[in-house]
Amino acid sequence: MTSRFAGPLDFGDDALAGAMLPAGIDGFGVGAWYWIQGDETLNQSELDKAEVALSDVQTLVAAAFVAFAAELTDPQSTSSLFRGFHLEEIPEEMVCDLFDVDTGEVVTDGVFLDHLVLVGITISPAATERVLALDFAIGADKPTDQLLVAVWDRNGAVTVHHES
Repeated sequence: MTSRFAGPLDFGDDALAGAMLPAGIDGFGVGAWYWIQGDETLNQSELDKAEVALSDVQTLVAAAFVAFAAELTDPQSTSSLFRGFHLEEIPEEMVCDLFDVDTGEVVTDGVFLDHLVLVGITISPAATERVLALDFAIGADKPTDQLLVAVWDRNGAVTVHHES
């Protein structure tokens, strides 16, 4: 089986196969990992169908940011708690470096969203609950192990998760 983005796939004993995305995939890819979740039952047709969604990564990223921004209106939402972690649980000096600010107090929702970087994409063609996941971190070099993840189900509904 061959992925149009990751090349030949060999799941072997693992349920994940993937590679670093080539630069230029719809304006994304430098440093982003691409994973395909499957097993010996995954076929080329299912993979091809799933990868069609990645033809317009910018639209998917925009939808993720809409979901993140909508959640920031609720202080107990996943996006707000993720933002809070980066402002309250790490040293002020690191906060300033992460967000390019002089003090963490000036990190608005807009500044927070502007510093989210796509670092990974996972597709699960046979899944029903978690068909596509876009992983975002503060900064491309992921200085923390925390990810804000936009997850699509088979019906196209987007939910937000905080993972590490």
